[in-house]
Amino acid sequence: MSALGEGTGSLASRLRRGTLWGALNVGLSRVLQFITTLVVARLIAPEHFGALAVALVVQVIAVNIAELGATAALGRGDRDPDEIAPTVFTISLVTSVLLTALVILLAPLLAAALGDPGAAPVVQVMGLTVLLSGMASVPTALIWRDFLQKRRILVDVLNTVVALVLVIPMALWGWGAMALALSRVGGQLTATIGYWIISPKRYFPGFNIVEAKGILRLGLPLAMANLVVFVTLNLDYMIIGPELGPVQLGLYLLAFNLASMPSSVITAVIRTVAVPTFGRLNANGTLGAAALKVTAGIAYIGFPVSALLAGLGAPLIVTFYGDKWSAAAAAMVSLGIFGAARILSEMFADLCVGAGKTVGLFWVQVIWLVALVPAMLIGVRLGGIAGAGFAHVVVTWFVVIPVYLVLVAKSTGARILSLLRICFPAATAAVVCGVLAWLVAAQIPVALLAVLAGAFAGLVVYALFTFRRARALLSDIKQAAAGEATLRNPVLAGTDRTGNRS
Repeated sequence: MSALGEGTGSLASRLRRGTLWGALNVGLSRVLQFITTLVVARLIAPEHFGALAVALVVQVIAVNIAELGATAALGRGDRDPDEIAPTVFTISLVTSVLLTALVILLAPLLAAALGDPGAAPVVQVMGLTVLLSGMASVPTALIWRDFLQKRRILVDVLNTVVALVLVIPMALWGWGAMALALSRVGGQLTATIGYWIISPKRYFPGFNIVEAKGILRLGLPLAMANLVVFVTLNLDYMIIGPELGPVQLGLYLLAFNLASMPSSVITAVIRTVAVPTFGRLNANGTLGAAALKVTAGIAYIGFPVSALLAGLGAPLIVTFYGDKWSAAAAAMVSLGIFGAARILSEMFADLCVGAGKTVGLFWVQVIWLVALVPAMLIGVRLGGIAGAGFAHVVVTWFVVIPVYLVLVAKSTGARILSLLRICFPAATAAVVCGVLAWLVAAQIPVALLAVLAGAFAGLVVYALFTFRRARALLSDIKQAAAGEATLRNPVLAGTDRTGNRS
C-alpha cells in the first residue's frame, strides 16, 4: 500500500475505469459540440463567428485563472479534501466574482482592442460563465480527483445538448453571435447545477489561513502559467481580428476548431485521469518510467490524426461546413501540425503538475508567449490565416517542446533522449501518412470521397510502418493488467493477508 492508503492495483483499476468513462464522456461531448458547430455554421455568417472568437478570448482566459490554480490542490489526490476544500471554494468564488465584474465592465474596451467593437455585448454575456464555473470549481475538482467520470457523462452531455437546443432557434431568429453566447451560458448553468448534484461530497465556503498559503503556493504558479498559456493560445485571435477583420477571424476560428478537435479530445481524455494518476505515481517514485510509456502512447495515437488533418484540410472543410467556408482551408495544414505539438505540450504539463513542479510551467508559458508574439505578427501580415498557423508550428516545435523536454526530465527523471527516441517512429510514419492522404485526396473531385479515400490510404500505411511499435504498446498494456491482477492476489504478490511483504 502507498502512503496514500491506495494499492497500486486499486489505482490501476480506477485509472482504467476513469479513462474509459472519461473517453466516452469526452467523445460524446465533442461530437455534440461538433454537430452544434456544423448546424450553426450553416445558419450564421462568418463575421458572427468572429464576434464569438473575441468573446471566447476573454472568457477562456478569465475562466482558467478564476480559481488561482487552487483546485489543483484537490485534484492531485494527496490531501484529505475535508481539510482544504472549503478554503479552495472561498478562493475560487471570490476570484470568480471579481473577474466576472471586470469582464462586464471592461467588455467595450476589450472588444475594441480585439478588433470588433460590436462584440462587447457578447463578451458581457459570456462573462457570466466565469461566475458559474467558479461556483462549480470544487465539485468538478472532486469528481476529477476520484476518477468519477461515469457520473460526469450525463452532466457534460446535458451541457452541450442544452446549448444546442438554445442556439438553433436563436440563430434562426437572427441573433447571430448573441445566440452563441446565450446558449453557452445556458449550458454552463446546467453543468454547474449538475456538478453540485453528482459531487461525492458537498462543501461550502470556509477559510483557513495556513491551508490557504499551501494551496496558493501550489496553485498561483499554475494559475499564472494558465494565464500566460491561454493568452498564448488566443494570441492568434488577438492579432487576426485587428489585422484582418471579423470575417477572416471567423474563418480562422472555424478552421482552428476543426483542426484542434482531435487534439482537444485526446488531451481532454488524458486530463480526466492524468494529474490524479501522475500525483500518485510521483508519490510512489515511478513517475519517470510512466512518463516514457505515456509519451509513446500519446505520440502513437495523436501524430497520425494530426497528419491526416494537415493532409485532408481542404476536403474536410467543404465536407463538414460547405463551400462558403472553403477559404478556411488555408489554415488547416499548419494547424494540423500544430495539433500534434499541443497534445505533447498538454501531456508534459500534466506530468509536471503531477510531480508537484508547477513553477517551471509558468516560465515555459512565458517563453512561449514571448516567442509567439513576433512570429504571429509576421505570419499574419505575410500569410494571413495560413501564416498564423505556421507561426504556431515554428514556435511550438522549435521552442516550446524543447523547453518542455528539459522541464519534464528535471521533474520526473525521464531522460530527454529517451523521450525523443520513443516519439521518432510515430513521427516519421505520421509524415508519410499525411503526405499519402493528401496525394490520394487530390485525385478525387468529390470532397467526402476524397476524405474517406485519403484517410484510408494514410492509416493503412501508418499501421504498416508502426506495426512493431503497436505490438510493444499492447505488450505494456497487458503487463500493466497482469501486474494489477498479481497485486490483487496476495499469494501471487508474495504478501500475507495483511498486505505486508513476506
